Amino acid sequence: MEQETLTTLTSGLKQLPFNVVDLDVTVAEGFPFKWKGRDIDSGQLIIKLGEPGSHGVIDYEAQTVSVEFRVQIVLSELAELLDDIGASPDFAAPVNAIIRSQGAVFTNNHALRLAGKVEEIAEHKIFNNSTQIDILAPTRCMPSDASRSALEVKDALVRGEPVTWNFNPAERRVVLKLPDDLGGETHVLCLAGSYTLAALPQEARA
Repeated sequence: MEQETLTTLTSGLKQLPFNVVDLDVTVAEGFPFKWKGRDIDSGQLIIKLGEPGSHGVIDYEAQTVSVEFRVQIVLSELAELLDDIGASPDFAAPVNAIIRSQGAVFTNNHALRLAGKVEEIAEHKIFNNSTQIDILAPTRCMPSDASRSALEVKDALVRGEPVTWNFNPAERRVVLKLPDDLGGETHVLCLAGSYTLAALPQEARA
């Protein structure tokens, strides 16, 4: 049955370029760090799409997927805390970053498994490229409509329909290593939420 599914999924369109059209992620627990001699808690983080250009490719023949997420990390609770201690809220401005991920597409249900790292962090008054963030591969991220077969998910994407995949909020997948000036600690955090992909229009595909 698996071989039959694979043959069906890899028939027809071999590569599908897409845009990431939505990203709705929460890191509820946040993380502690040191700043200007104080112990600070980041509070909840919200990760959403940032600058335009988040995109990727599903290679059905190789059963792989690659994605570039251009994200904005919102530190709303940190802004409130800094305001309480008399620091400028500018220090808690959103962090713009680029995450590059690669992984597998599963042939039985079109689940995705992506792993990657934050490769670029834009200039920021607290966090910068000395902060290392790795994204570990999950068990798998499932399509939000679990009733669809892998081929039905592929067909929906090919038609241009946005399709959403959900994170498992219980999995600790984000490894955050802070530089020495922020305490030098390493934290492993959970992601909750989803991302949504939509194929490029037919005329825009290579």
